[in-house]
Order: sequence, then C-alpha cells, then structure tokens
Amino acid sequence: MPDFVFATCLPGIERALKLDVAHRRPELRFSYSRPGLVTFKSTRSVTPEDEPGSAFARVWGKSLGAFRTPADAVRTLAPLGVQRIHVFGRDQEERPDLVPWRHELASVAPLGAASHGDLVADVVVADGEPAWGGLHRAGANHLAVPGGDFEVAMPSESPSRAFAKIEEMIRWADLPIRVGDVAVELGSAPGGAALALAIRGVTVYGVDPAAMDPGVLAYVGPSGARVHHLATKVSALRWESLPAHVDWLVSDMNLAPQVVIHELSRLLPAIRRGLRGAVLTLKLNDWSFVSELPSLGKRLEELGLAPLRMRHLMAHRREIGAVALLRR
Repeated sequence: MPDFVFATCLPGIERALKLDVAHRRPELRFSYSRPGLVTFKSTRSVTPEDEPGSAFARVWGKSLGAFRTPADAVRTLAPLGVQRIHVFGRDQEERPDLVPWRHELASVAPLGAASHGDLVADVVVADGEPAWGGLHRAGANHLAVPGGDFEVAMPSESPSRAFAKIEEMIRWADLPIRVGDVAVELGSAPGGAALALAIRGVTVYGVDPAAMDPGVLAYVGPSGARVHHLATKVSALRWESLPAHVDWLVSDMNLAPQVVIHELSRLLPAIRRGLRGAVLTLKLNDWSFVSELPSLGKRLEELGLAPLRMRHLMAHRREIGAVALLRR
C-alpha cells in the first residue's frame, strides 16, 4: 500500500501549498483536498520524521486517514506510543465539537504543546465530516503547538494584525529579542509590529509615508523604548536618517518581493555591521511568486540575510514570513 502525507494550511491557501510541494518534493503526488487540508501520495515510505515539503504547511506528517468518531481515533492511536495529542479545527476555529475529541483522546496521551522529539498525533476536526489523523515528530521544522497556533493575544490598542504577525514569527524562530535592542521597520504604518516590539523593550524606527497610530507613537516601553516615525517612502530613505546601530531589520511593505529585495539591497550596507537578524513579510499577490520562493530566498541570503527560514503562520494571509538569525 502506498504511504500518504497530510498537510494543514490556511483555508484558501491550498493552491500555494500544492504548487510549493510540486516544486520542492516531486516524489509526492496530490491525492485529496478539503479547505485547510491536503494529502499527497508518496512514491517512498513516509515516517513521522518526514521534513515538511512546503513552508505553507502549518502541520505536516504521515497520514493515518479518516476517523469517524473519537473512539475510532483512540483505537488507532493507542497502540502507536504517541507522547502528545494535538486536536484542532481544520478551519483553525475553536468550536464546541472539539471538546469530545479532546476528552476521549486525553486518555491516549497528554494534550497541548509538544517537546522536542515527541511523537505527536494530529487529529484535524471538521464540522459535519470525519476527522483526519496523522503523526509527526516534534522538532525544529515542526511547530510544537497544536495546529501551528501560537495563540497570540492582540491588545486592544494594536492598530493592525501586524502585531500578531511579528509576535508569531518571533516565537516560531525563537528570536533573542532583548530590552534595549533597536529595530528599523520598513512599511511600519499604522504600527502594529512596532507596538509589539516596543512592548518587548525595543526602540523602533518606522519608515512609512502613511500615518502612524498616535497611541503607538505615545507608547513608552521597558527602558524607555519608543517608536520613532520616519515619514518617507523607503525608496527615498537616506542612510543618514537611520540610527547608528541596528539590531533587527523588520519589513512588511506592500510591494512585490522583488521590489522589497531591491530596497533591502540598498539599505543593508548602512546597517549590516551590527545587525543580529531580520524579520520579513513577503507579499504573494500573484501565485507565480510561490515557485520563485527558493530563488527569492537565495537572493536574500546573498545579501547577507543567512541562514533564512520561511513559514506561513496563523496571522498570515496571501503572504509568507521570512526570518534570518545572523551567525556571528
């Protein structure tokens, strides 16, 4: 019998996932798809240790097929020696129908975030349909939280979901953000990401011709961290306007990835000396960009942003996060 891989993703992003897998993992053939869930037939054996075949997959693993009831899932999973159970909605929503699945499956293994090396059973629940089961081994390339949801709570004063985007990327990549760090953010308005950084004690220089939220500009974080607005287009930004030392480069510009890379190439020489890392959001307004992601990543690494990792996280829509933690 052939082995199968399953992957979960943001509903509506299945096309990007399939395009990415076709490019990166040609031994996999598309098999089955529902909103937020895609499976592939493999020409080789699949184990829970299988590396994710796409940055658009929130969860990736060996497919176990459909479970019609929680009791079916218990019978299948109990003999496998799983160490953690992840039960989540295919649409990533918290719904009442998740409760009976979690209640019964808690008898097999503990629920909640996995530790490195844990064998994790994933049970993906959908309203009115059988659940889908799979296995993965928790590690650096598999998110430790159920469904890939870091459960970022956006404060009411945040003016945009950029707050959640950067928080998720910091947690996913385990970035060593410190009180007293300095960041330059390109495309900062209205200030969601800048607020998240200031709350962490990072002083932010936000570059954007659009207005920043007054509450963000008035906020004072640990050790006096503030958000400073450089009200100009990135293309018109002069090196002299940048702080003398920059720890983090952040970008969430609403521009094509190729244009973003061009602007980064112009600014990086001014801040590269002390730079510790970069947190970038690349827009995917055209699906053709999906097949170009490997070459785009290579260009970013050639600029010195290496090693680079990409991931589509909960707060992302038609975009993808890229993080580089620079080696010194």
